[in-house]
Amino acid sequence: MPAGWGWRLSSFFRAWYVFLGLGLLTFVLAAFVGRVPLLISSAIALPHNLPHRMGVNLRGTLESLADRRALRAELSRLEGHSDDLAAENRRLELEIDRLRELLRVRTEQAPGVVTTAPVVGASSGTVLARLELGRGRRDGLSVGMPATVPAGLVGLVIDVGDRRALVRTVIDPEARVGVTVRGKGGSGVAVGEIGGRIRVTRFSVAEPFEVGDIVETSSVGGLFPMGIEVGVIEQVLEEDPNDLRRSFIVQPAVDFATLLEVVLLAPQ
Repeated sequence: MPAGWGWRLSSFFRAWYVFLGLGLLTFVLAAFVGRVPLLISSAIALPHNLPHRMGVNLRGTLESLADRRALRAELSRLEGHSDDLAAENRRLELEIDRLRELLRVRTEQAPGVVTTAPVVGASSGTVLARLELGRGRRDGLSVGMPATVPAGLVGLVIDVGDRRALVRTVIDPEARVGVTVRGKGGSGVAVGEIGGRIRVTRFSVAEPFEVGDIVETSSVGGLFPMGIEVGVIEQVLEEDPNDLRRSFIVQPAVDFATLLEVVLLAPQ
């Protein structure tokens, strides 16, 4: 064998082995070419997507909190609006009640209704002989105005200020009201009594009357319109059988302890 052939043969085998190795490597890469990028990309994608997902979650949380705050604010606004509507509804109910009282007084008692006034005070003691009203001269009130409610006669305005007025009720011992018995006639003067009752003395009888009969205003005295209920006969007092005049006790038609407002009539 010529010199140099051993070296050449050794180089040939080395090249052959390199070629074979490259072939095997190519085969391996070709077999796994669809998997390697997928595995690598999955491993890289997890840490890469994490900040994005955290950002999305944080934004959703903030939006939810903002929505809740807006919802609370809207609920608070609606509650306040509901309270305002309830107050306005109550004001309208009271106004309707006031107008109904005015209409009842005008149709059942007297047409000369001037206004209404709230009761803001009363005389001390067990007998509410005098009432203080929350309206006065600036509201059209004047001395001599009869004060009434649908239930019956309250009294007479005896003093007026700019924003206040004083009513002497029919149960005041100084009160004097001309009365008659409804449907039976007769005439007399009712005087207030301590204890919240009304006494009628020396009443001129036209027809026999009895406990339970209604006593109302008459033309006597000229201070009040005729036909306003004053009260109901509670007791007929014993008198001389030969006396043509009778006396009796009247229970007032009005509960003065619960009065909130009165109707004022034009002076007679």
